[in-house]
Amino acid sequence: MYFTQNLKQLFLKRLFTEWRLLFWAIIFFIVAQCFFTYKGIKNIPFFLYYMYGQAHPKKDSINVILLKTKNGYYNTKQLSGREQEMLVNSINLYISFKNTGDGNKINIDNRFSSATTKNYLYKMLCNDSEAVQQFPQWWLSYYKQIAKPKEDSVTVVKSSVSTTYPYLKSTNDSIIFSLKVN
Repeated sequence: MYFTQNLKQLFLKRLFTEWRLLFWAIIFFIVAQCFFTYKGIKNIPFFLYYMYGQAHPKKDSINVILLKTKNGYYNTKQLSGREQEMLVNSINLYISFKNTGDGNKINIDNRFSSATTKNYLYKMLCNDSEAVQQFPQWWLSYYKQIAKPKEDSVTVVKSSVSTTYPYLKSTNDSIIFSLKVN
C-alpha cells in the first residue's frame, strides 16, 4: 500500500516536501540549461546537442606538429603526457591566435553589450598581440627545460600524415617558427 501511494506522487512534488534543497538545485539546473540552450552558450555542465551530435567528416590526412633538429625529428613520446601536451598542443593554440586572434574576444562580444564590461573582460581574459609575439621565446624556455637539447637550434613545423595504411608523412613541412637553443 505504501509503495503504490508513493508512486502516485510526482517526483518533484515529493522532493519539494521532503528535500527542498535538492528540489531547488534541480529547478536551478533546469532553468540554467534552458537559458544556455536558448543563448547558445557552450558551458560545462550545460551541453548543447550540436556540440556532440554531429558525425565527424572523414579525412584523408591529419595535421601534426613536429620538432625538427639537426639530428632529425625530436621524439616527444619520451616526455610525460603533461609535458607533451604543453610542448606540442600549445603550438596549435599559438597558430590559432596568430591567424584569427583570440577567440575569447568573439565570445565576449556575443555575450555582453556593455562597453565597460567588454573592456574589463578583454583585459582580464584575452591575449594581446604582444603576448602572442612572446610565445616562441616562452616555448623555447620550456623546451630547454624538459628536453635538455644537445642541438643548437630547433624548428617547429606543421606536416600532415595520411590516415590510411601505410600512414605516410607528407614531404612538405611548413615552418611555424625556428629558434636558436644556445
